[in-house]
Amino acid sequence: MLPEHLDSNQHIRKMLMSEATQCDFTIQFYQSETYLHEAYKTKQPDLIVLFGSFYKPNTDIYNLITQTSRYLGTRVAAWITEDPYEFDCNYLLPKLVDFVFSNDKNSCNYYHSQNVYHLPLATAFNTLEPLAEPEWDFVFCGVGFANRIDIIEGLQDILKNYSTLIIGSNWSKQITENFFTRTQVDYDELISIYRNSKIVLNLSRYHNIANQIYEIVPSTVAPRTFEVAAMGIFQLVFFDRPEIHEYFTQEEIITFSSKQEFAYLADKYINNPQLRHSIANEAKQKVHKEHLYRHRLQTLLQQVLNNL
Repeated sequence: MLPEHLDSNQHIRKMLMSEATQCDFTIQFYQSETYLHEAYKTKQPDLIVLFGSFYKPNTDIYNLITQTSRYLGTRVAAWITEDPYEFDCNYLLPKLVDFVFSNDKNSCNYYHSQNVYHLPLATAFNTLEPLAEPEWDFVFCGVGFANRIDIIEGLQDILKNYSTLIIGSNWSKQITENFFTRTQVDYDELISIYRNSKIVLNLSRYHNIANQIYEIVPSTVAPRTFEVAAMGIFQLVFFDRPEIHEYFTQEEIITFSSKQEFAYLADKYINNPQLRHSIANEAKQKVHKEHLYRHRLQTLLQQVLNNL
């Protein structure tokens, strides 16, 4: 794992560590820069998993992999969290480690290797609930990437009829002048805002950092989908990744693909809290049953055992 001050997904790391305590096998977490030093002090592990982004790591990750294999003789897996956006930094990993797990299903096809498996991100068990009388009708949080700006501007005439909060940087002037906006909040405050909203808008990311080799189109939903569902909060998801229906039925997550459809769904759900809560609770139960990090860790271990 990256050092905490360089980790832009600290909440994911914390969720993973929390969920690991619920597994029926022992997991020890280390920061990448101190791993080898600490590893010599402990019992030799059966498997080492490198988790996170491999884009411009602060540590020579490839040297770490080599030394780990040489001095500990332990199998190494990499669980990539930023495919396909950083694929060009990841595509050599199957030659360096024993197992590669990618967060994105479509990206797996481009590694051209038998030791690559799909393992989407997830969330942690959550007992939080939405507030009884939320302040916001709609909330969206995320960087204003071009595809998201196009969607919000396209829905502007509808969203202006509701109390709408947009959180994040790089949004267009048209959006910042027409909606309540916040440039940045920490994850704990974001959770409070989500709980204080009737509907969370879910818009995928299309912004590459290092995806020039194949220009892979992402297919797997972002972990935020699972995180919001785990809190029992209703969300409307822009339907650009059909893979979402591999995780949720249409009775658990509601999607839209046009302005007209969004207008209909907004009118249908905004003043019907019982219907919203019923659907959101179905999604919450699904997540707690199938999409926690404890489930992903069990899948990872089982996949490794099946291929020894």
